[in-house]
Amino acid sequence: MTLEVAAARAALAELATALGSASPETAAWGVIQIANATMERAIRKISIERGFDPRDFTLVAFGGAGPVHACELAERLRIPRVLVPRAPGVLSALGMLLSDLVKDYSLTAMRRAEAPTLSAVEGRSGSDLEESFQPLEARARAEMAVEGVTAPRLERSVDMRYVGQSFEINVPFEGNWRLVIGEFHARHGQRYGHAHPDEPVELVNLRVRAVGETRKPVFEELPVGGADPSAASAGERPVWFEGQAGLQPQAARLFEREKFRAGNRVEGPAIVFQMDATTVIPPGWAGTVDCWGHLLLERR
Repeated sequence: MTLEVAAARAALAELATALGSASPETAAWGVIQIANATMERAIRKISIERGFDPRDFTLVAFGGAGPVHACELAERLRIPRVLVPRAPGVLSALGMLLSDLVKDYSLTAMRRAEAPTLSAVEGRSGSDLEESFQPLEARARAEMAVEGVTAPRLERSVDMRYVGQSFEINVPFEGNWRLVIGEFHARHGQRYGHAHPDEPVELVNLRVRAVGETRKPVFEELPVGGADPSAASAGERPVWFEGQAGLQPQAARLFEREKFRAGNRVEGPAIVFQMDATTVIPPGWAGTVDCWGHLLLERR
């Protein structure tokens, strides 16, 4: 689609008037900041609120517009780098092609979890937890066989909580209850900032995940092109960025992503176009193309 610049400017001029803004560009910048604030809250919810420091991670930008916002979000959250995949606009579809076949099974097992052994679930035969997992695994093997998977990988886990809590934490189960309960305390401390090793722990659910590995497509590496990205250059255009002097237009280089080669380095401000997405590289950021065509962006 080709942007109708006049129509877009007219719409934003009307919004700018309603907001008392000085220009359509200022109104547009405000729209972007609202979108960024919404995405920032979502990232905080899955990182900081779960006990993870965003500074320890790389932000993966996907979707048609994800790479437009990614660098600014990384700045707000102090994430050191951004990874823009080779095909960000269709990354979810690509993920479906790459994903293994997975089926999940669960069984409620409400009782105290006491190391080093745990009695079987009430009402079930057997003297230990092993027998409670077996029906889930038998069902998993049978259903995966219908899908053509003869030897699925079976992964056991348990949902646990402190007695009296109304929420659980999932913990991998490999048979050693001392390690399982210790891992529960550690995960509780990471997620909520506190743990209580002396408090009794409840087992809530048994879980089995069956994984059938699928054949994966083969990706071709890009030819090596050195640091100079001029072969992908598509000229320059003024693009508005916020700096020390406020919101101002700056000359940004334009690039066609399909013409990048491995090793190319792009200095911001720059805009990278491709069929399925647009990537904004703000001033102070730079990107390097790896051998698979992914773009790794970092602050200079």
